[in-house]
Amino acid sequence: MKALSRRQKIVLLVLAVLDISVIAGLGSIVVRSLRAPLPAPVAQPTLTPTALDRPLGVATWTLTPEPTARPTLPPRATNTATPTATPFPTHTPTPTATPRPLPTAGPVPLENADFDNIMPNRIPGWKWYAYVNYKSGPSDPQNSFAEPVFTLADDPARWINGSTLKVETMRWLKFRTWVYQTVTVTAGSSVQFSIKVNAFSSIDRLIVKAGVDPTGQPHCDNVRWGETWRINQDDGIVTLTSPRVVVAPMVDKRTPTPTATPDPLERETPAPAAPTEETEILGQVTLCFYAESAFPDVNNAAFFDQAVLFATPPR
Repeated sequence: MKALSRRQKIVLLVLAVLDISVIAGLGSIVVRSLRAPLPAPVAQPTLTPTALDRPLGVATWTLTPEPTARPTLPPRATNTATPTATPFPTHTPTPTATPRPLPTAGPVPLENADFDNIMPNRIPGWKWYAYVNYKSGPSDPQNSFAEPVFTLADDPARWINGSTLKVETMRWLKFRTWVYQTVTVTAGSSVQFSIKVNAFSSIDRLIVKAGVDPTGQPHCDNVRWGETWRINQDDGIVTLTSPRVVVAPMVDKRTPTPTATPDPLERETPAPAAPTEETEILGQVTLCFYAESAFPDVNNAAFFDQAVLFATPPR
């Protein structure tokens, strides 16, 4: 202790005082806990008197009441059999008509469209007629029309596609002619006729055109003509085209069969007839081409080949 400094002694003194204070606090806590009152006793449940505590000889049950008499059910009614219903007659299903394929647009076959096997004034598959007011004798150069001559073109320079139709007449006279063919086509179709042509004239030109009659008359009087051309050898091969027309149905001129009078005593409704297959309604068109010399030259000739009829079927 003598070796300790004054400051160290003060620190030791303070620590001793703190230890005494802590010990004194703990002791006071122990004393207060010993002085605390005891907890109150837990209340015990009160016992309920049981059946053993009741006096003997006293009835403790309730009498069962008399049961109510069960009602008597009435007898069950007897089921009557339901009469069998008359079956309905079985109808035979109507057969379904097989749809017909729609025709496709395309060329219609023509008879001798390439003008083969031509003989003098005979054109297989085609007919012709002409305006003729001159037979022989003096002529009027501007108004005299002689009968045309139809032959096979003999000059390869005038061939269009091999065999070619040639139309001409006598020298120094004019000609005016129509050539036609009637074709059967589906009514309502849209058709257009075309034909190729070239010409030769020593001085002037030739007048040519093509057309279609949608009603199919056996001549060219009702034809709807396309563009009129005036051509010669300088124009080369030209394609004549008709307007596009709609084919009219054929007119049936037969007398209709009278309808039978129904029997008034007939009460049953007849069964409906099975549907018949849809028939195609046909029509006819007349194809025409025309040639005329504009001036009575020494040589006037028109050349025709490759006739085509293109048809578009109705919708």
